[in-house]
Amino acid sequence: MTVSRRPIAIRADGGSDIGLGHVMRCAALARALLAAGQPVIWLTKTPDILPLDLVSDIEVVALAPAEDEASSLQRGLAQTGSHGLIADWPLTDIALCAGLRQAGIWLALIGNHTGAAAADFIIRQRFQAQSDESHVCDGSAVLLLGPGYARCPKRIVRPAPSRLLVSLGGSRTRTLDRVLDTLNDLPAAASMEIDIRRPVAGKQSLQEAGLRDAMLAADIGILAAGTSLHEAAATGLPSLAIPIAANQAQRAQEFESCGLGIRVDPAEDRFEENLRAALARLAGSDTLRRDCAEAGQSRVDGLGASRVAARVIARQNSAGTAQASGASGRSAGNAG
Repeated sequence: MTVSRRPIAIRADGGSDIGLGHVMRCAALARALLAAGQPVIWLTKTPDILPLDLVSDIEVVALAPAEDEASSLQRGLAQTGSHGLIADWPLTDIALCAGLRQAGIWLALIGNHTGAAAADFIIRQRFQAQSDESHVCDGSAVLLLGPGYARCPKRIVRPAPSRLLVSLGGSRTRTLDRVLDTLNDLPAAASMEIDIRRPVAGKQSLQEAGLRDAMLAADIGILAAGTSLHEAAATGLPSLAIPIAANQAQRAQEFESCGLGIRVDPAEDRFEENLRAALARLAGSDTLRRDCAEAGQSRVDGLGASRVAARVIARQNSAGTAQASGASGRSAGNAG
């Protein structure tokens, strides 16, 4: 593959207010781009969240937290000389995207909720593809996971579960307390060791492995319906999917409809009762857990970041060639 040496910029933040999912999936893509020989710049207002092992291989440009997004990007892109941007915002600004493209920036967007924003390339993150357009990556084959999730060992499902992993993501949520209160008087949980992962207050660097080791060690997960569900599928961890934000509802529904686990929504009535019933069902059937594990690992092989990186490089190189041809043609016309 011919790779342009011009760096491509990634724009993503993380923290207890917006979670760590944006950084996790961008870090996976950044590693895949680097492995393919593509230089990467990371523009962020939360530099302390980035994985330490990744920071040593890329240039990180810290943006001023109080500065508006358009000004931050203009300064950051000018500073790095990058003409390509991969953006993963919690909210996508349509006007900002249009302005970037009008300024000659090649733009890729990551996420399922980009609305009507226009981009040169779109990277969806969902279990079921809904688009086959040439400029869209979609479906389970392109889920952005770190290299540790590539071709995980086949899940061995034990007759009786002995370890339960509870993790509701990197953002603080009262739903975690509701889950733990429910587990306190639940017979299905009494016989299991419970591994509880809480968000840490203050700044923290994101660990490369994420929850991989904890997921491989667990028999059942109770997980936020974000990137953790992609990791659960790759590791074959049968899980209860808990949407803790409105934009996670669709992913939790897909997780269940694909046979990867059970959705339990805290926004619905009788959440605690539904949680008890779902956990009892999953814990009480090794057949169900085996079916979930096999469905997850057959759907998600953990190689999505490499596939997306190849397409990003190809699209960016194609765009650069077209721009160069256009500039050459204009120069010849002016000379004549």
